[in-house]
Amino acid sequence: MDPHTAVPDAVFSEAVVSSARRHESLSALSENSVTDSPQGPSGSRGAPPRWPGIRRWWDRQRCDTGLAEFVVCLPVFFLLVIGGVQYALWSHASHLARAAAEQGSQVASGYGSTSMAGTQAAQSFIATTGPGTLTNPQVSTSTLSGDVAQVTVTGRAQALIPWLDLTVSATSNAPIQEYRTSG
Repeated sequence: MDPHTAVPDAVFSEAVVSSARRHESLSALSENSVTDSPQGPSGSRGAPPRWPGIRRWWDRQRCDTGLAEFVVCLPVFFLLVIGGVQYALWSHASHLARAAAEQGSQVASGYGSTSMAGTQAAQSFIATTGPGTLTNPQVSTSTLSGDVAQVTVTGRAQALIPWLDLTVSATSNAPIQEYRTSG
């Protein structure tokens, strides 16, 4: 008899053995029975484990679905990344063309300057700022009516996708600075 309790050792050990048997039978029952929960037994999703062959088939089908999703999603992911990089290249070339046109129009509209100086300033800006960003750059400078210098820069952005042709064009106008006498 246990000195701390009034329960004999034989009754205590019988209760432990009985509890262990009941635990084993409940765990076996939960593994081999069909439950009404949407997730199936023990929280797993899939077919009921009543027939082990079907369970293995169902698990194999679930693995194949993940592989199919991966095979479809991976090229889509890469196309999105390449598209994002292509957009960044086009945007950078567009900003470079706009800045070169503004630089050229500011030089061409300066006091005592010529349209050739505006063209050279725009080409020099493209060559020093982004030599490979804007391919085939063409700069044209003209004087509009009302004494306005206009510089237009056209070219193509670099293409990661070979068949894609991204044309970039920017125009800037500035009034020609000249000295006029009053009167």
